Amino acid sequence: MTTPLRSLAVWKWGLLLSLWCGCLYGVLRVTEIPGNWGHWICGPWGCGPKLQALVACHGFWLVLLVPAAIIFSAALPTRQVRLIGTLVAGLGAAAILIVAIIQGCTWLPVTLHPYYFGQRVLFIVATKVEFPMVQFVCIGLLLRYFAKSRDRRESAEESEATGHEA
Repeated sequence: MTTPLRSLAVWKWGLLLSLWCGCLYGVLRVTEIPGNWGHWICGPWGCGPKLQALVACHGFWLVLLVPAAIIFSAALPTRQVRLIGTLVAGLGAAAILIVAIIQGCTWLPVTLHPYYFGQRVLFIVATKVEFPMVQFVCIGLLLRYFAKSRDRRESAEESEATGHEA
């Protein structure tokens, strides 16, 4: 037999899951927004995909991963949240560094144009939506921020508790 509180929790999580799926669907619909958002991703190598498509893909990764990061940060101890945040941000930063190294070894010797190298790396990072490099850096930093704010809150509570005892 289910209790009313358990039934309420099931409804709450079901509603949150439906809202999350709706947000995932909605962010993918950004691709259908009419208009020309500009070609700021163009360079000497040509132009990339429509900006709407890039915004939709990068937004999808954020909507997919941020709720999980928030749930895990609330459920795990502060030390583990900090460690996971460091690892996730490091993974994203390492992926960006690997992209830069690969472009330095392949694209730069062919073009002999170091002036555009930074733009080329940013172009690859922006258009490589199969792996959420930038999102991993952002989520890792968000997890570290959650851990730091939790540390501050806990130390404030400890100092308040010791201050009242004295």
